[in-house]
Order: sequence, then structure tokens, then C-alpha cells
Amino acid sequence: MIIAAAFIVGGTVGVLTGLFGVGGGFLITPMLNVLLGIPMPIAVGTGTVQILGVATAGLYRRRGQGLTDYKMAVVLFGGNYVGVRLGVTSLEWLETAASLQFGDNLVPAADFVILCIFLLVLAATAAWLLFDTSRGGTSLAGHGGLLARIKLAPYTNFSMLEQPRLSIVVVSYFGLLLGLLTGLLGIGGGVILFPALVYLMGMRTHPAAATSLALIWLSSLVATISHTVAGNTDIRLAIPLLVGGTVGVQIGITFCKRLAGLRLRRLFALVVMAAMVLVGAKVASILI
Repeated sequence: MIIAAAFIVGGTVGVLTGLFGVGGGFLITPMLNVLLGIPMPIAVGTGTVQILGVATAGLYRRRGQGLTDYKMAVVLFGGNYVGVRLGVTSLEWLETAASLQFGDNLVPAADFVILCIFLLVLAATAAWLLFDTSRGGTSLAGHGGLLARIKLAPYTNFSMLEQPRLSIVVVSYFGLLLGLLTGLLGIGGGVILFPALVYLMGMRTHPAAATSLALIWLSSLVATISHTVAGNTDIRLAIPLLVGGTVGVQIGITFCKRLAGLRLRRLFALVVMAAMVLVGAKVASILI
């Protein structure tokens, strides 16, 4: 039953990877923990293995489309690598922390803290996406990025942005934040990176999905190696996740080509809300 459920979870995450260029870790980690009862450190580590496999399949499928800004992905990865290492170290520290008592519930500190961080990240992302997509024709997407207003040398140009000139320092530090989330939560960072490329950096929706996928591949590679060394991966669980994800990503990319940018962002907001409800229900069950 766990293998069958893992295949379904992997397929669902694969579809999301193909659609939005997100690794799906914002769903796979809480689903493994909440629905399958996998301990959070193992869910985080095994989730990164699945993300790496699905991102590889997605990049192969997107080859030749000309939508990926590889320069942006590489600059982001400069800070991303450091962030991933910090995230993995933080998770190892949480594993050694004492369990938390809530009434009759004794919960590992790592499980509760990570679930709460997940809830905050998902709530903030969903709120912003819903605010923007409700504006319809006055959407904030594609109108230049907020990060372009920060003047901090040195600078470089990114050809796929509305305002191509951005600070390398600002982009690198943003990559560090994404890496921290990857290492700590087992997410590829796409749940934040996809909307960030659109709203903070001024990239159009479809190039943002493709570029997000490239960075996810880089960050999940580092995270997979780090978590494997730390003993947080379960290969028996990873195999059905990978098989389901490989199938799902092909379906997701096919549908991505058929959806307009605004509809794609609205659909992404609904998916993030669904993940938020899942995590929120788990946190509530612990506290009550």
C-alpha cells in the first residue's frame, strides 16, 4: 500500500513539476509525512531524491524550447549551494532536539517546526498569488521586477527579463534563501522561485517555469547528496516516487504548453492552497 501510494504521490508531484517548473517538494514532503506517516527527516531527504529525478526528466523534455535562462539559474545557484548546506545542518540539529508535548501528543521537534515553516511559506505564497491573479488584466506579472530597484554593484544582464539589469549580489542572496528552504524542508524552492521570477525579477510566466526547473535540478542535486550522507534517504520509497514522477512530468509539460500565463498562475495558487490546507490540518491535529 505504501509503494502504491508513493507512486501516486510521485505522479502528482511530477505533473506539477511539468506545469509550473516547481520540484513539488512543497507537496511531497508533507504528503509523505501526513498521509504515509514517514518521519519528517526521511520525508525531506527522500523527497529531494524524487525532485532530482523528476527535474531531470523535465529538463530533458524542455530541451530545445529556448525558454530557460541558464545564466539566471547559475547566478542563483551561487548562493543556493551555501543555503542548502545550512538547511541540511539545521535539520540535523532539529533531529537531536527534544520532542514537544502538546496535551497528550508527543511530537518530534523536527516534525512540528518544519510543518509550521511549511504553513507560513505556503500561506504567504498563496495570498500573494491570489491577490495578483484576482486583478485580471492589471496583473503585476511581467511589469519589471521589484529586485531591479535595488542598486547594489556589481550588475549583470539577463536577456529574458523585462528589465534585464540586476544586481548579482541581490540575486545570489535570494538564491541562498531558496537553498536554505531546500535543505531544511526538502523543497526544490520552486514554490517560491516560480512566483519570485515572475514578480520580483520581471520574467514572463512560461520562461519562469523553465528557468525554475533548471535551478531546482542544481539545488536538489546538492541536497540529495547531503541528505544521503546524513542518512535521511530511503531508496525503497524513492523508487516508486521516481517512477510516478517521471510519468507525471511528461503530462504536466504537455498541459503547460496549452495554458495561458494568467490561468497557469491561478492554477498554481489553488495547488499551493491545497498544500496549505493539508499542512494546516496536520498542525491543528497536533495542537488540539
